Amino acid sequence: MRKMIALVCLLLFMVSGVAGAYDTLKAYSVPISFDLGENYYKVDGSPDISATIIGSNEFHRGQTVTLNIDLMNNGKLLGFENDRTPDNADEIFGAQTEMKLESAVVDATGIVASLSAGPESPIEIRSVSQKIGSIRSGQNAVSPARFDIKIDKKAKAGEYNLYLNLSYDYQKNVQVMDPDATAQTYNVNRWYGMMVQNQTLKIVVKDQADFEIINTTGTLYPGGEEIIILEIRNTGEEEAKNVKVMVDPSDPLSTTDNVAFVSGMAPGSTAVAKVKIKADSEAVAKVYGIDTVIRYETPEGDIEYSDALQAPVEVKESGLFQRLFGWI
Repeated sequence: MRKMIALVCLLLFMVSGVAGAYDTLKAYSVPISFDLGENYYKVDGSPDISATIIGSNEFHRGQTVTLNIDLMNNGKLLGFENDRTPDNADEIFGAQTEMKLESAVVDATGIVASLSAGPESPIEIRSVSQKIGSIRSGQNAVSPARFDIKIDKKAKAGEYNLYLNLSYDYQKNVQVMDPDATAQTYNVNRWYGMMVQNQTLKIVVKDQADFEIINTTGTLYPGGEEIIILEIRNTGEEEAKNVKVMVDPSDPLSTTDNVAFVSGMAPGSTAVAKVKIKADSEAVAKVYGIDTVIRYETPEGDIEYSDALQAPVEVKESGLFQRLFGWI
């Protein structure tokens, strides 16, 4: 009966613990060799692992970065509850030894970390689970957990949650057997449990300028040259200053002036860039894509470049006028 009461009390005691952490069902599997009736103490405490992103947590959309996450064990030993009073010298030695060994309840061993994002998140986790090892109370992991993430090019500026899952073993209870005070020897039986902690980490997608080509005006004919007008919109959240539109046409198109200067573009505004494009005389009639990159200055004065955009330009078949008179 005493053993049953002790088991119930210990299970109730273990339910309370670190905020954000919980024991798994495996934690309640008492080893067959463990005799709770022979316990001298129940210990109050457990590991408590906190996670912090090392360095900045602010990134640009479209970036692929490695998150370095520092793990620290803040586990605290809160106290002991007397479970059984020792009756002789050997038992006193056993009780003292058990108290020393029970202090390891705050150490985490075999830590495994995994990172995830929500189902609608624009952030892709590209790394698998990480084996961290063990962290004693009051210490940091020997090396940070590293996770590669990819931020979608269309991610909106703002704050996003990432979810760090930690699972680890810890010593739930210790039983000292056959203590011999004279010889200072004993046998020990340890009961390990598994704990899971879930933590939320936040990353920020920065405000930035972003661009799209919403229209092109101008038609080319084989052997001809024309001013092509590109209409560009700033679809981002930040102003772009000193904007340069740089085009890089490929055969059968070419240009002798590949840069058009545009004044600043506020978020949501449009601007027009004019570039002179020539079509080779052997150009096939169809729509060609001209690689276009936007160079701009941020409000902080940094120089940035957009991803390559495609400006559609149509080459039409030569009409009668072009065939008779060519290009003037």
